Amino acid sequence: MKTIKNIYTLALILMITCFNSCQLTEDIDDFERPFSLGATEITNESTAELALTGVYSGFGTFIGAGNPHIYIIPSLLSGVAQPGFGRDAESEAISINVPLATGTVDMRGGYARLYGIINNANWLLEGIEDIPQATFSNPERKNEIIAEAKGMRATAHFYLLRLWGQFYDLNSNFGIVIKTAPATSNEAFPRNNVADSYASIMEDLDDAIANAPDLRAKFFINKSYAKALKAKVLLYQGNYPQAAALAKEVLDTSGSDFQLAATVTEIFDNTSDALFNSSELLFGSRGITNEEDLRLGNFWGGDYAELTDDYRNIFTGNVVINGQTINYDDNNRFFEDFSGGAGKFAEFFPFAGETFEMLYHMRMAELHLIYAEADARANNGVTTDALDALNAVRTRAGATTTGTDGFETYPASITLPDFLEAVRVEKWVELGTEMGEEWFDLVRYDVADGLGTGFQVSDVKSSATNPDKFILPIPSESIQSGGNVVEQNLSYN
Repeated sequence: MKTIKNIYTLALILMITCFNSCQLTEDIDDFERPFSLGATEITNESTAELALTGVYSGFGTFIGAGNPHIYIIPSLLSGVAQPGFGRDAESEAISINVPLATGTVDMRGGYARLYGIINNANWLLEGIEDIPQATFSNPERKNEIIAEAKGMRATAHFYLLRLWGQFYDLNSNFGIVIKTAPATSNEAFPRNNVADSYASIMEDLDDAIANAPDLRAKFFINKSYAKALKAKVLLYQGNYPQAAALAKEVLDTSGSDFQLAATVTEIFDNTSDALFNSSELLFGSRGITNEEDLRLGNFWGGDYAELTDDYRNIFTGNVVINGQTINYDDNNRFFEDFSGGAGKFAEFFPFAGETFEMLYHMRMAELHLIYAEADARANNGVTTDALDALNAVRTRAGATTTGTDGFETYPASITLPDFLEAVRVEKWVELGTEMGEEWFDLVRYDVADGLGTGFQVSDVKSSATNPDKFILPIPSESIQSGGNVVEQNLSYN
């Protein structure tokens, strides 16, 4: 563990130093890698491992330059968050669902950082090709490194697609620029369509599923995470039968290393290294010490975003199912720091002493909810397995099964529309403030009902009335520096 920590620390230091010197106005294809070894410098197992650590370090979130803001932006769009003490024109515009295309820092920085992760992965993948497999201490390690790098590349491409591409329309031309080779020139490339963007993500995930380690540590790519992310991507594509089947496979076969934690509280315990070994976690990016933390909590509750009253009110809300009043929560999952301003991220950033932080890319509660929705949509009805998956998350949070009014599990008599809405709300309660998943659910549910004809995003976020602005604008500076090769998203100038 000490060796891993030292390598990780070196990678973080180099990443910070190099990233701060990069010009974020450069086109994505001219983006200087924030930390990686060039392909010619990757000559053996040791340098390949160091380069892989550099890829992982890209998800570390430091003050300025787009991170950690990029993980909070979807919650500004959804209404979970509102601009905090550090509010500016950019965050104000996002919060009323009219993001700015020009002069941004956080969106532009996040866009560049995600492509930086991809570029680092591509340098590693190119460099490792010529290293003989027989020279690795473990004959399978070369394939594992490749699989981990591809898993990271898939994760970054997916985040880019759902923020800047029309991820909800498989027939759209507005995908993202898919990069599978390191940038070696100033040449800009046009966007891939959405279908091709998804195909590239899936190809990388399939390699990760086949060759990634079963489990090194929860802050490294593993087979179970790759399967879970593929299930999530399939859900986004509307391929509900396959999404349900793959999610169920992970739930049923991943063993004790991957299961719901016994309590909600322990998932956000920031006082011990146990946070990074939780069975709840499928994959996360971790902080190490007070000097090298992710600083997520520091940006919730004052600096960048605060919780809204609308979000707080969800925890005391309820729904009536066949005459039974079912509370969404009893505040069992509402985490707020002593200053009264932040959400779960404040739990990741105590203001004194040792810091333990985790950026949750995926945890088991979300996978239960992915399965519940996918299975119900695939069967056009609420199956016992789907209901059990939803209720497992609620039961873990303290819900009872008494059959009377209160914080209880949902009954078997629940209708499909009520069930799907219950899954959506459950995600708001369970995952709110983590990665902005609730925003993408709003968009997906709107599209699933026939964009603008059934459930609508504006039913929840009144200012979100323009479907073109369900996704962010590609930074204008990036488009211009690339010679206008990359087409801007609709309705943005």
